[in-house]
Order: sequence, then structure tokens, then C-alpha cells
Amino acid sequence: MTDSGNIQDIFPPAQLGIIGYGIVGQALAYGFTTASKGRDVIRFYDKFKKSLPLPEVIEKSEFIFLGLPTPMKKDESGIDLSIVDEMVKEITNYTDNTDKVIIIKSTVVPGTTRKYQALYPHSNFCFNPEFLTEANFLEDFLNAKRTIIGASSDLVSRRVAVLYKERFLETQIFQTDPTTAETVKYFANAFLALKVTFANIFYDLCKELDINYDEVKRLATTDPRIGNSHLDVTATRGFGQKCFPKDMVALLGEAHELGVDVKVLEAAWEYNKKIRKDHDWEEIPFAVSEIKNKELSSKN
Repeated sequence: MTDSGNIQDIFPPAQLGIIGYGIVGQALAYGFTTASKGRDVIRFYDKFKKSLPLPEVIEKSEFIFLGLPTPMKKDESGIDLSIVDEMVKEITNYTDNTDKVIIIKSTVVPGTTRKYQALYPHSNFCFNPEFLTEANFLEDFLNAKRTIIGASSDLVSRRVAVLYKERFLETQIFQTDPTTAETVKYFANAFLALKVTFANIFYDLCKELDINYDEVKRLATTDPRIGNSHLDVTATRGFGQKCFPKDMVALLGEAHELGVDVKVLEAAWEYNKKIRKDHDWEEIPFAVSEIKNKELSSKN
């Protein structure tokens, strides 16, 4: 977190725009407002909430964060990027041939940011994944252990890195290419989802052996390589909510398109749907798109 000293002598205020004011957008606003002691000027646009007009947000911002939904397709064939695609197309009308940077926070499949950069070569793009929990998203952003910046341009990467370094002094900054940054997000969520699945399998095994799963977990996690997180087994079983399910489906769809064998991930997803009776993600707004694979293909 930023030192509470004479902050006005440390860095100039930034002009920030936020597109989409859900969990990610709110975390961004809270984090930058807190870290800059209210000096950063933050404007946001959300078509579902009272907000500023989109053109004003873009025109008055140097850095424009996109925190828009990327739901799974209803037939579970992959991800629906249409919301982000349409917004990127619209905002590049204002960002072309400027030094503004479009920072994608939405979880998108690997290669998406490079695709945008190729489609709109006169705008600047960066992928900057979020690692937030729904229960503690504000503090998660403010006290993030790491920030990953994926940009094709060294200049864009440095500018975004400076934006974070000046405000979040205890956060480790990693700079890489956009596709690597996009893949890191799926690596993290898929790994944690697999960990939840693994815990649930051992819970059932312990039940059949008539032993206490929590005791097995306690003793097993004395090995620091294993770690304590995502090993609790709750009454609802498995993983739910929005992020893990939609990201697992997106990753499976991408792997299938690339011809990569991901049977372990497929089995984990099918097992999760079996043990978790409440498929709560199906009822969460913007977690599941009505678009199916064939419908999406016909629009392209």
C-alpha cells in the first residue's frame, strides 16, 4: 500500500476510465482512490448503472480499464467474448492515434489481446488480469501480492507498470506478453478448481474408509508444497459461483480448438456438475450467455 507521507510529491494524479462497474470495476475504483489518497481522477461508464456517457469517460482518460462480462456459452462449447468485442470496437473510435491505453481486466482466452491489437493497430492494448475473491474483492485489489502486465509494446508495458508501481508499493509487478498474461489467469483458476475437485474426491474416499477428512487434510497440509487453500469441502460440494465454472468451460473450449488433450480438466468439470446439485452459475447474471457455438459462428 502507498506510504501515507507527502504523496503529492511522489507522483502526478492519473486520469482513469473504468468501463463496467461490477466487482472488477468497483475494486479498481476503490484501489486507485485509496492508493492515491483521492488524487486520481476516476470516471466510469456502465450501461446498467447511473454513470457518465461513454465518450466522456474515454476522451478524458489516459488509461481505460475494461471490466466486462465474458460468460460461458450456453452449450458449454467455450467463451462468449461478444460483449468485450463490441466495446473494444466502439472505444477504438476514440483511442485510435492517441496515447491512451486500453487495459483489459476481463478474463479472455489466450490470444484475444493480440487479436485486438491486430484489428485496431492504431490503439494501445494491455492485458492485466484480476485475481479477486468475490467475498473480499476490494481489499484483494488494494493489497494484491502481484500485478501482471501483458503488452506487446514495451512503452505501453512500462507506462502501465509505472501506474501501479507509484501507487502500490508492496505489490510485485511482472511484465510479460499479453498471451502469457491471459494464460496465467486460466492456469490459476483451473488449478484451484482442480484442487477443489481433488478435495471432494478425497472427502468421499475418507467417508467410505470411515475416517475424518479434516484430519487427513490437516496432516497432509503440513507439507508446505500442498498449501491450505481450496481444500475445504462444504455442504454444497464442488466449485460454483461464476468464475471457476465459466473459466473452466472457456479453457476447455480453447483447448479443444487447439487440439490439446485436456481429459483431466474435462473429468473435473463433469465430476463437479455431478456432485454439485445447485448449478448456481446458471442463475448468476452474465455467467452464462444465451449464445451457442453455431449461433456465434453465423454472426462472424
